[in-house]
Amino acid sequence: AIDIAVTGSGDMLGMDGLAWGVGHGTAESGDQANAAGVENDDVHSTIFANYSFGPATVGYQKSTIDKGGNGAARQETDAWGIAFNVNDDLSISYGEREVEYGKASATHVTEDGEGIAIAYTMGSMKLAGNRNEVNNNGGTTNSKDEMTEIALSFAF
Repeated sequence: AIDIAVTGSGDMLGMDGLAWGVGHGTAESGDQANAAGVENDDVHSTIFANYSFGPATVGYQKSTIDKGGNGAARQETDAWGIAFNVNDDLSISYGEREVEYGKASATHVTEDGEGIAIAYTMGSMKLAGNRNEVNNNGGTTNSKDEMTEIALSFAF
């Protein structure tokens, strides 16, 4: 695999609170039956930006994966999120992600996901919870996955 990434901050552009980045890479997808001269490496690309202002941070990311090999699929992802620190002890965040599975020999399927999280810290104790839901999970039509988690942790 070969990857390269370039990241930066808004200080370079006169915008405090901005973080940005781009990345590109290839990964060998293994031995696949390909026609002569057909590239079979997976190609990954991404671009993102986050902006923090006061107690809030918003972010957006766009990514693609071009699968190598004959009849391979392409994945295009758009994701965004927002996080808010209510105070020094309480934070809440929400995000959404959409992945379009461009299947070479089938109908394209779009996976939709969303999640919310909340965390409360008091001294060495942290109580956190999140709820996530995904439709058409992994590009499988009419599949649904839901997850709820509550965690209590202590630091010593």
